[in-house]
Amino acid sequence: MAKQMATEMLIDELRSTLDKMSRDFDRVELLAAGLAAMSRPIPDYEPTFHHLRRVDLSKHVLPSD
Repeated sequence: MAKQMATEMLIDELRSTLDKMSRDFDRVELLAAGLAAMSRPIPDYEPTFHHLRRVDLSKHVLPSD
């Protein structure tokens, strides 16, 4: 009887440890994916829609003497 209880306790402990390891692996995988995403450079971005009209900069240049 005691041997069977010890075996069941060991099985429960192993299941608990495996569940904990699985959660840890999931967390490591999530953190690694985040790190990989953050390590890439930010892509260039040029919006196609502008809220304001584009200003002709040559109108603001002072004439040289």
